[in-house]
Amino acid sequence: AVAAVVISVADSTGGRVVKSVGGKLMVVFATPDAAASAASKIHAMVEAMPAVGGANPRVHIGFHSDPVVRRAGGLSDDTVQLALRLMDQAQDGQTITSLQTAEQLNPAFQGFSRSLHCVQEGDKQVWLCELASWHQRGVRPPGWSAMAIMRLTYRDQLVVCSREQRTVLLGRHEDCDVVIDSQVASREHCTIEWRQNDFLLRDHSTNGSYVSLAAKNVEVLVHNENLALADEGTIAIGEPRAHTQEIVEFSYALVT
Repeated sequence: AVAAVVISVADSTGGRVVKSVGGKLMVVFATPDAAASAASKIHAMVEAMPAVGGANPRVHIGFHSDPVVRRAGGLSDDTVQLALRLMDQAQDGQTITSLQTAEQLNPAFQGFSRSLHCVQEGDKQVWLCELASWHQRGVRPPGWSAMAIMRLTYRDQLVVCSREQRTVLLGRHEDCDVVIDSQVASREHCTIEWRQNDFLLRDHSTNGSYVSLAAKNVEVLVHNENLALADEGTIAIGEPRAHTQEIVEFSYALVT
């Protein structure tokens, strides 16, 4: 039941569960703010769950923001290992992050953090911060307004378009935000744009983008034109979905 809560909150805040090991869930988020919001929501929802065998369910959460280098077989690198170490430092009902990550948070969220102590991680020292759950307190961080996001997933890539990253470029070129591994994809195939909490696909490719909207169950060819994206669906790159595996999934969420 607790795992279901974590997965549900991750989906609603633009995250993606990438691994489950020994009862621990590893979730990747596009921004520290999204991870912080998810952590706050998870604690509030788990605390509201009924007791099991006389014990109230609790979770402990750790997260860290840094580039993740993908390697064969998974995401095991220094960033992931530090996140796991932070989780081990957290007690039940607590969220721990690094000072480096806390300083990247929106100022509204930083008001819910407090510095703790320093731990040794390899050859460097890492200062820890505790992040309180504003959802448990039933308050909205001052200065923070709900943020609409569009989550884009392609193979093992996750990118989020929002007011924090207002354009996301998809294409074959290695400098694109989402790199498409297909010869029918243009070097710069299409762009997803944030437009005041709405999202627009702008195609500027040779072969077009085939967009399927989940609510309409129909595929639309967008070629050198624009299309407003709905809550969720798919973008087939360069050819119809039935003829390709190069599918980008998109879904809308509201981070509160």
